[in-house]
Amino acid sequence: MNWMRKTRDTVLLASEELLAQIGYASFSLGQIAERLKISKGVVTYHFPQKDLIINEIVQHYFLDAAEYMEAHMVLDRSAPEALASYIKTNLNFVVNNPIRTLAISQIIGNHRDKEGRLVFADQDDQILQPLIEIFEYGQKEEKSFRAFQPELMAVLVRSAIDTLSGRIAKGGIPDINRTIEETVNSFILATRCDDNEEASK
Repeated sequence: MNWMRKTRDTVLLASEELLAQIGYASFSLGQIAERLKISKGVVTYHFPQKDLIINEIVQHYFLDAAEYMEAHMVLDRSAPEALASYIKTNLNFVVNNPIRTLAISQIIGNHRDKEGRLVFADQDDQILQPLIEIFEYGQKEEKSFRAFQPELMAVLVRSAIDTLSGRIAKGGIPDINRTIEETVNSFILATRCDDNEEASK
């Protein structure tokens, strides 16, 4: 039924807003009900456990991010251009989804299983793979990147993106476009193959 789907979506939206505003530790089904001015029973009808809300928020966020990346990222040009596009596209997705990004950061940094392990820790490994492939292609095929460890450089790029994402989502960066361009330029300079290295190949 449409009204049931609408209520479910409203609960998810309120959950993202609460996670962004009050943090993971204070987030609860009761808080959702209070925010929406509905009974807790309505919330638990759609989501009997808080974990179900958490999992759905994470799933939708990364699916939407993947679709955005696929639609906007440039992959059919040089490796440096692909790197620049990767950074820009990631940060522009955050610009368009600040509340969701803050909610996700709260979940990934705090949501644990019964053994106390972070549930979404493996997201880091998955999210690094596209960068590693860009770096390896640029080094081996195009010779457009200097010699460095692709895995390490991927970690550095993701760390910069994640740090800036938090600040962008909180409204802490006044000139976002300039910040994105500076970030891109920094990693292009850090990874490019200079003339001396090219001559030695």
